[in-house]
Amino acid sequence: MKQKIGIIGAGASGLIAAYFASQNKHNEVHIFEKQNKIGRKVAATGNGRCNLTNMNMGSGHYHSSDLRFVSEVLKSFSLQDTLNLFHSIGIFTTTLENGKVYPASLQASTVVKIFEHELSHNNVTIHTSRKIESIQPVHNGFTVTTAGKEEHFFHKVILACGSCAYGSLGASRDGYELAQSLGHTVIEPFPAILPLNIVNKPLHTLQGIRWDCTLSVVVNNTVVQQVTDEVLFTAYGISGPATLAISRKANAHLLAGDDVVIQCNIFPYYEYDSLRPIFLQLLSHKKKSLEFALYGIMNNKMPRVFLSMAGIPYEWPATESLNAVDKIIQAFTHATLHPGKPRPFSEAVVAAGGIDVREINPATMESRLHKGLFITGELLDVDGNSGGYNLQFAWSTGAIAGKNS
Repeated sequence: MKQKIGIIGAGASGLIAAYFASQNKHNEVHIFEKQNKIGRKVAATGNGRCNLTNMNMGSGHYHSSDLRFVSEVLKSFSLQDTLNLFHSIGIFTTTLENGKVYPASLQASTVVKIFEHELSHNNVTIHTSRKIESIQPVHNGFTVTTAGKEEHFFHKVILACGSCAYGSLGASRDGYELAQSLGHTVIEPFPAILPLNIVNKPLHTLQGIRWDCTLSVVVNNTVVQQVTDEVLFTAYGISGPATLAISRKANAHLLAGDDVVIQCNIFPYYEYDSLRPIFLQLLSHKKKSLEFALYGIMNNKMPRVFLSMAGIPYEWPATESLNAVDKIIQAFTHATLHPGKPRPFSEAVVAAGGIDVREINPATMESRLHKGLFITGELLDVDGNSGGYNLQFAWSTGAIAGKNS
């Protein structure tokens, strides 16, 4: 008699778990996906190009209550193991900026279609539009019940539902609730990689402008993170790569009740000594307002906004402002932005928090509470930086669970 394996969730970790579990011909593998198609979140990653992983891999790119767990996972199924698997099933890759690895097709749909083909070839049964309502431990296995009251027996279950991030693609708290019903501890999730609300209203008039900036997260008067990259100014605050890179740190400290500000420098590639003579020259023009004099060095919406936030009159005659040149420069290199409450999970790429990894064996991804139960991917209290790290963790944990199921 075949061993029946039930996989809950057809995201990255669920798909790769099914692939490896189905390599064992003694296994009968079933995937349950509550959406009407598999791999929806995978298909949306990397702006539809699917940032599969990153060549600069290591536990230092992750956040967790136990980074040793992350290290063990990344050793058990490594970056190279992942690339080897992709190549073996026909997904060739290309490495672009900052070590980001993509399918050579630059289409996320390629990845989903190839996995779907492999699973079909391996006789994996895929049940779509099937939400799982409960998992009950029984003798020698588990009874899995759908919302439609279908009951299925499995010898082993892999919980791969994903986190509550990307709610717009159907993500929810289902996986956490199923794990909690089985006795697992859930560290309260919070949105990790997403835009930031900024309460400085003048900033909102910059909506649509993209500009390279240095953003510094300042917590209780101490800089705890600094990133230089593109910022997209929005109707509610800031987005873009630099913002996504700092959002986890900022939100974690905000939720902890710390005093958090974001310091913004719109001249990240200038040293102060080279910036000062430029400003002196611009301000020396007669018959120009301070605002107009600065049009030559920045987007013409920026002078009024940053000067206003610093309490400097933008209509000031330029030549009369020469004595305040240092204060004026600071308005653009040390602008203080006040973050509001975190934006919703529906906008988050990743959720921090999740199932306590101390309750999971990193060598197998098996629960320490229930033999035969495996938990993978974003459900766990591990989240990575933007750039392919979260997908790599999903590939690694799913592969380990599939091999050991």
